[in-house]
Amino acid sequence: MLKRILTAIVGIPIAVFLVTKGGLFFAAAVFILAAAAWREYARMAGSKDVHTYKLTSLLPSMLLVVAAGAGKTEYFLPVLTFAVLGILIEGLWRHCNCGEMNWPLHVSNSLMALLYVGLLFAHIPLMRDYSANSFRFLGFVFSQGELALWMVLLGTWASDTFAYFFGMALGKHRFCSVSPKKSMEGAAAGFVFSIAVTAGIAYHGLHTGLVSALILGLTVAFFAPVGDLIESILKRSFEIKDSGNFFPGHGGVLDRFDSLLFAVPAVYYVMKFMGI
Repeated sequence: MLKRILTAIVGIPIAVFLVTKGGLFFAAAVFILAAAAWREYARMAGSKDVHTYKLTSLLPSMLLVVAAGAGKTEYFLPVLTFAVLGILIEGLWRHCNCGEMNWPLHVSNSLMALLYVGLLFAHIPLMRDYSANSFRFLGFVFSQGELALWMVLLGTWASDTFAYFFGMALGKHRFCSVSPKKSMEGAAAGFVFSIAVTAGIAYHGLHTGLVSALILGLTVAFFAPVGDLIESILKRSFEIKDSGNFFPGHGGVLDRFDSLLFAVPAVYYVMKFMGI
């Protein structure tokens, strides 16, 4: 418990500074987190003798994050295309020259690492730099991208926090077999409060219409717990409790960012589609 508290005391001010500062500091932090997350994923897979190709999966994953930090989204498709080709070629080479058996498993796992870590993490700097338009909220001035990222962060936090406490107090019905500690009651509370927090920031901060605010709220409320469940399935599949120990007392990067990895890209494209 002491480790958790100390990590939070140190980590929260750093996170606030990085999100507020943006730019190179923020992009560099996301790059480090993405690299650590990829390593965690590869380590989990490796515990079951499933390979994750470094050259053709890690390298393009990091290139996606760099491209996002530089605002060069036009590089996404070329990087992904050559990464897929590279992973398939490396798998073929390993099979023919190294005798690597069951190569479709290793190839698909490397593709999973590329998409789950590289592509999804790349959307965090994209969201932070969404737009430089200024909005005043709670007495502070935010860029649109900064406030949108805070909206998703706080909406995701509400989902996790209220699901946990309501589940502890009122939970009686199990929500999902892959995460037996989660309850239907907790999930419902997390869903409702996530909508309320996200929609409130969207409506009062980003000055969206009520319908748009509710759509954004529903997006975070749905995708945040899905991201959490996906990581739970991965850890169960690899028979691992935590993805790592990057955050002492809190687990690995994937343990802390599982919900955000789904909520951020989803909100980013919903905002694009609605013209917010």
